[in-house]
Amino acid sequence: MRVVAVSGDPGRPGPVRARLEGLLGARNVPTGAEIRLARALELARDAADPLEEGRALLGLAMVLRRTGRRRAAADRLRAAYEVLDRLGARPLAESCVRELDACGTEPPGTVRLGLTPQELSAARLAAGGLTNRQIARELLISVRTVEYHIGKIYTKLGIGSRVALAARLAASGEETRGGDGAGGETR
Repeated sequence: MRVVAVSGDPGRPGPVRARLEGLLGARNVPTGAEIRLARALELARDAADPLEEGRALLGLAMVLRRTGRRRAAADRLRAAYEVLDRLGARPLAESCVRELDACGTEPPGTVRLGLTPQELSAARLAAGGLTNRQIARELLISVRTVEYHIGKIYTKLGIGSRVALAARLAASGEETRGGDGAGGETR
């Protein structure tokens, strides 16, 4: 797939184009994605575009986490969160929080609930009303992996529904994150 230039000279990629190219390649060629996202970050900083800088940091951190470099990912996620939160980009800032949870470098509610960081991320999204397919898209994992996590979550917490999951998270002080709760699709 070819990404068209979003701004500037079509022969030279801008920060948006470089970020999108990096994200498109993230699943198949993580090293290429990392290079492109690092370039997008550099271009965003050169262009003094804080929103693109935050997006590039988030994308780079996601690739780093998925290639096992959790500490490096967490550093970039904290920086991305600061930028995106300052700009009021709530959905992107919340993505940073979910990714930080999944990094497992800081034990949030995982200790209280007995869930892994990835299970906690899936639980928050499920309790927030997202479908398994939406959760998979958000966490960049397969629907089958989401189904596996949800099954493990239900077993560990001794519950059997998303309503019970939301109640359990609320009772433990965990925030839910996700859509408007109007889902309905389970796969």
